[in-house]
Amino acid sequence: MAEYSTNITDLKVAIASILNQTYKNYEFIIVDDCGINDLKKVVDEFNDPRISIIKNDKNEGFVRSLNTAIEHSRGEYLVRMDTDDEVDPNRIQLLVNFIEKNPHYDVVSSRAIEFSGDEEFGIIGKQGEKGRKHVMRGDVPVHAASLIKKQAIKEVGGYKDYNRAEDLALWCDLLIAGKRLYMLDDVLYRYRVNRGDYKKRSLKYRKGELKARLYYYPKLGAGPLEYLRILKSIAAGIMPISAIRAYRNKFVTRKG
Repeated sequence: MAEYSTNITDLKVAIASILNQTYKNYEFIIVDDCGINDLKKVVDEFNDPRISIIKNDKNEGFVRSLNTAIEHSRGEYLVRMDTDDEVDPNRIQLLVNFIEKNPHYDVVSSRAIEFSGDEEFGIIGKQGEKGRKHVMRGDVPVHAASLIKKQAIKEVGGYKDYNRAEDLALWCDLLIAGKRLYMLDDVLYRYRVNRGDYKKRSLKYRKGELKARLYYYPKLGAGPLEYLRILKSIAAGIMPISAIRAYRNKFVTRKG
């Protein structure tokens, strides 16, 4: 389940990494949110009947495109994928194996390595179950690397349109509904980052995140330490890009 981006080279790499999965029984939905016109040509090169394209009539944005893909999906599980990333060939198989052996979980994610070109910056995510305090303190599943039970996400009404915080809102909604989230120790996802991604972590782009935190934290029973996370988000939003990247490399990511 992917939303279409405009970088054809990265898109082809992403598509190939899904088609090369050891797990074969899936449908591959790509949402074209009014991108460039040759998406069908790119997909036709792979000649794989599992791929289907949903083309929005107009640019709907990321959240609506995700919800559109969910509505069109037929499977029991939803597997997220960003269109410029890469995944391990065993990714889907390992996620499915875990959730079928542990059906009390509704979300299972893997850790991910951040990279740009030939450079790798570190691994994000920590193994273990993610409860309310984990999520409020920023210890969350890696959204793009997640497998989610379709029934669970439909029960909470799908993704909510918090700009750049739709994943945080989803985790909160699921926890409030009594659902359980888990992170594997396996590094199965390669998350592409660039300077533009760090610019989007500035305060200008954090309004959706702050709004989501202020809405959900009282519902999750937040204490003083959890509310400090909001102040941390504000502080991070006014830090220079170079400082944000250095901080993430030292404290958020770690080498495998």
